[in-house]
Amino acid sequence: MNVVRIVAVAASVLCGAMTASAQQAAPAKAKPAAKAAVADVLVDNRREATLMELTLKSKAKGAEEIVLAKDLGPGAKLTAKLPAKSGCVFDVSGFFDDESVLEVSGVNLCKDKRLTLVE
Repeated sequence: MNVVRIVAVAASVLCGAMTASAQQAAPAKAKPAAKAAVADVLVDNRREATLMELTLKSKAKGAEEIVLAKDLGPGAKLTAKLPAKSGCVFDVSGFFDDESVLEVSGVNLCKDKRLTLVE
């Protein structure tokens, strides 16, 4: 009877060890990819003035100002690339050759990847 008990205990230990090894060998579940930040933004100047400079300041902590466009004539468009991990929400500012100024706070470029500049 002792031999049966020893075999049963050994089998139990062996099964437990195999289960633990299988759990350790199982690949970790892949984390879902973080939502990608904006990559391309279309800037459409529908004003009669030339856009001299358009800048973005991310709401992300420690973000630097990004110059998105320069010297964009009336009716002109361009697609600008934003740096990776620049975030989604920006303060937009710019100035035109007719001395007008543009300032908009809290623009979400993940929702709408187009900046249309109008009078």
